Amino acid sequence: MHDFGRGFGRVQEKGRLLRNHFLLQHLGDHDLERIAAAATYVRFRSNEPVFRQGESEPDLMIIVEGRVRLSATSSDGQELLANIVERGHIFGEIAVIDGKPRSYDATAVEDSEILIVKRQTLIPFLQQRPDVCLRFMETLCERLRRSETLIQDAVFLHVGPRLARQLLRLAGRYGRKYGNEIHIDLALSQNDLASLVGMTRESINKQLCNWRQAGIISFKRRRYKVLKLEALKKAAEPSRLSRSRHSTDRGSALKRSSNLTVSHLTGL
Repeated sequence: MHDFGRGFGRVQEKGRLLRNHFLLQHLGDHDLERIAAAATYVRFRSNEPVFRQGESEPDLMIIVEGRVRLSATSSDGQELLANIVERGHIFGEIAVIDGKPRSYDATAVEDSEILIVKRQTLIPFLQQRPDVCLRFMETLCERLRRSETLIQDAVFLHVGPRLARQLLRLAGRYGRKYGNEIHIDLALSQNDLASLVGMTRESINKQLCNWRQAGIISFKRRRYKVLKLEALKKAAEPSRLSRSRHSTDRGSALKRSSNLTVSHLTGL
């Protein structure tokens, strides 16, 4: 970790970055300058921790360059990947609001630069600006709805629709179109995909191979391409098997979904 934000030379740059974010764009110039002057640029090398679950520094993080992996780890060492966030995204706002320790890990996926805004700097503005507080609430509600959708998928859907929906989300967020193909510009292992959808790596690999044989997707060295978008959308629809699963299957999915709740609320 390298601190490059103690001087005042980049205050205007910080202010522009803060204003570009929808949560803070309505603040006045004076307020933004005060926040920017107290903010710090920090650089992290690839695979370097930004913070760890349980740490008690509830600051706001804005990604200037790079990508950050947000994940939670259970007591027996199992990791649940909640999200990967990139340039322009904010994370850590849950701890800013309640002041409690971090509920997930954040790790730089690649060399990254992050603007860190201290909680003690933001809270006075939030107390005086109900419009900004409302925007924070809207963000949290959006993430709560997304979490509810993921939990419902975990309980009611078979591996095929669940994986297809996750690939469609990734394609929508990180996809680059080349002709009729969509290349997902994000390196993910099959373990990562399994963690995102709450399934085993073996079941994910089997489904990916079936789709590759059908010409729906291709994948190589942690990179994925959607070759037939409409076919993948069709695969995302609930199947009869998904709707008629036995209670034992639903119970095991519900157990997995309980692990999704906290991490997706805080990490997405």
